[in-house]
Amino acid sequence: MGLSFCAIDFETANENRGSPCAVGLVKVIDGREVGSQRWLMRPPESVDYFDDFNIMLHGITPEMVSREPRFAARLPEVISFADGLPLVAHNAAFDMGVIRDACDESSVPRPSVSYACTLVLSRPTWSLLSYSLPWVAEAAGVAFGHHHDPEADARAAALILLAIGEHYGATALDEIVKATHGRLGWMNASDWSGCHRVWSGSGYGAVPGANPNANPDHPFYGREMVFTGALVSMTREVAWERVAEVGGQPEPGITKHTNMLVEGYQDPRKLAAGRVLSAKAQKARDLRERGQPIEIMREQDFVQLLRL
Repeated sequence: MGLSFCAIDFETANENRGSPCAVGLVKVIDGREVGSQRWLMRPPESVDYFDDFNIMLHGITPEMVSREPRFAARLPEVISFADGLPLVAHNAAFDMGVIRDACDESSVPRPSVSYACTLVLSRPTWSLLSYSLPWVAEAAGVAFGHHHDPEADARAAALILLAIGEHYGATALDEIVKATHGRLGWMNASDWSGCHRVWSGSGYGAVPGANPNANPDHPFYGREMVFTGALVSMTREVAWERVAEVGGQPEPGITKHTNMLVEGYQDPRKLAAGRVLSAKAQKARDLRERGQPIEIMREQDFVQLLRL
């Protein structure tokens, strides 16, 4: 028996992750592609608008989806096509977040699925400057030329997973996950957990170095950046990679060189007694008062600036 799974990729209409306008699916049974699908859809009514930036990325316009069903009507077709197989995506934190947020926007139950992320699984497999889809596809020997076409992206993710399996001599998804010290993600109607690697110590992998060839005009270029709290839009490791790609230097903790702190959601149950801020957030504010130029921003502002 070979690897069996369904690769998936969403494109969104705007900056809201719950605004899917297209999905691509590629089904693999015993290591071979047996079917594929590309569907357009209208985003949930509450977030049904198209941003020029998103249109520029994927070329999908409001007119192209005007007669398509909304996400809530398309989702059962997606789940039926997957037919109980584990889902696979490159940067699954985004694609699974699309499902969760779009279900919430549509007031429909979230489906119960398990999933793997080829971005997470590729990190221990290849040493790369970037783990974005085009870079990983090249490392895996996958021909790839239509980034942001959802079916092409899903097929690239499928071929990458097969290449990772071949790299480790693995013939099942759980074997790949074990070889990469990973853990499958899962989602159900009331809860979810991301696909991630299992680490000792801090819980995160090695911090990537800043890309020396990045555009020096990017707002994060040359910045030493630290994250605190839980990020909604991506995993902590993905955020580190994105910062490094644009020339910033991510770091796990606040130092005398830190000049930017990104604040995600802070679970109050994880704070020390009597505290309203995380230790990193409090240290950053203390250093600001002493004259260290640390900029503090919210996750949504970080995501917007990352696009520049």
